[in-house]
Amino acid sequence: CNISDTIKKAAMSNKADLMYSDRLGFLGTCPSNLGTGLRASVMIKIPLLNKAGPHKLEEICSQFDLQPRGSSGEHSEAVGGKWDISNKQRLGFTEVELVQKMIDGVAKIIAIEEKLETGKTLDQAVKEAK
Repeated sequence: CNISDTIKKAAMSNKADLMYSDRLGFLGTCPSNLGTGLRASVMIKIPLLNKAGPHKLEEICSQFDLQPRGSSGEHSEAVGGKWDISNKQRLGFTEVELVQKMIDGVAKIIAIEEKLETGKTLDQAVKEAK
């Protein structure tokens, strides 16, 4: 792959090298990328849930093994209530399982938002969505 070759040449020109295994491929140091390394995500607009604040959304997402990120990625604001929601787990599951967990969890987040639209409290909406 041209990109891999270019990155490898750049690293070697700086007297460095990339970690590579014939069996595992390129190796990195971020523990969240162990296992399949699959991060499946969906951008959703949840303005009412957004009003509860990022810490409350993180707490709710955690219940569904999800991780929220702002509109522009990790550690960014959720402009207009638009969030990037992804699977939190990367280890011990197949790609299909990880994507399904993300789909199921995002469906519950959307259900919470829909319950908030009907006038339910956040606690009621979360309890009914489980």
